[in-house]
Amino acid sequence: MKTQDVRQIVTVHDERDAASHAKGKITIIDDDQAIRHALSALLEFEGYATETLGSAKLYLDKLEEDVPVFPGPHCILLDVKIPELTGLELQSALIELSEMTPLIFMSGGSGANEAVAAFRQGAIDFLIKPFEDQELLNAIQRALEKSRDQQLDYEQHQKIGAQLSQLSQREKQIAEMVAKGKLNRDIAAELGIAVRTVKLHRMNMMRKLGASNVIELAKLVDQLK
Repeated sequence: MKTQDVRQIVTVHDERDAASHAKGKITIIDDDQAIRHALSALLEFEGYATETLGSAKLYLDKLEEDVPVFPGPHCILLDVKIPELTGLELQSALIELSEMTPLIFMSGGSGANEAVAAFRQGAIDFLIKPFEDQELLNAIQRALEKSRDQQLDYEQHQKIGAQLSQLSQREKQIAEMVAKGKLNRDIAAELGIAVRTVKLHRMNMMRKLGASNVIELAKLVDQLK
């Protein structure tokens, strides 16, 4: 997941935009301008922030830009049969880039094979045009909920990484060994140090990580694997 700088609120218009992004941003990718505008109008009426693009390639280009954004969940609503780079090809490209933004596909002429391929790679939904507004809104809600969960997991991972970075190399080494269930005497023998030294490193390591027991420590170490 790529991190971006947080956009600061400066104007009243920024406050409205920030509130919309906090509810959720939907990037709409479709080569039909009328469809893009109609979907954008519907979603903005529901209080969401939207971004419209005419091609999947434009979305990949935008990933390279370091533009500050308002925080909030994000999903992509895209047509399957987009010229130059199809929706399924974009999905594969995002997976290779480890960009796991939830995807909702929409199509007016796709077969079962395309739907199966999309779901196998983690698509939230596959809507057949024309679809009902509520059907779309339900899919959007599920996608944004998944995005929120992804962002929370990422923030937790970053927090744990910051905690582990406070450890010395020896403390990291002992943390991994303790997390595997090794006893102090075994750690001391393996590292060629005194048991008392292991206990001292272990005490300092647990304090820095805010872990009160081995189970909590094991969970912290495991989340960074």
